[in-house]
Amino acid sequence: MSSYRSSRRTSCTEEQRVRALAVALILEGKAEEAIRILSKHYKIPAPKIIIGARGRYDIYGCYDPRRREICLRDSDIYVNPFVVLHEFYHHLRSVQGRHRGVEKYADKYAVDSINYYREGCHLAGK
Repeated sequence: MSSYRSSRRTSCTEEQRVRALAVALILEGKAEEAIRILSKHYKIPAPKIIIGARGRYDIYGCYDPRRREICLRDSDIYVNPFVVLHEFYHHLRSVQGRHRGVEKYADKYAVDSINYYREGCHLAGK
């Protein structure tokens, strides 16, 4: 039996569709648009995306809750859905007032979003 998943899934929730669309946009080099769509969906202000993680070369990205900025190490990371969505999750939690101890949940948010994309949720309902 093949582990290949269908490229068109029809039973996606609105959140799954939005998160899969965000992955597609990030892969196309449109991370700001992806972040705007996610922020609109969650009804929160959109964070800025900054290229250059403030002198830190040992990390791919970080989130600065004071400035509400997602900082990415370089432009190669700008098209990496895992990193961008991981940092967006930190923004989401921070805006909701629950920022501490969420690394594994940020990873899960990013991985699940990528899986929704792989399952074709961004195509559902079109």
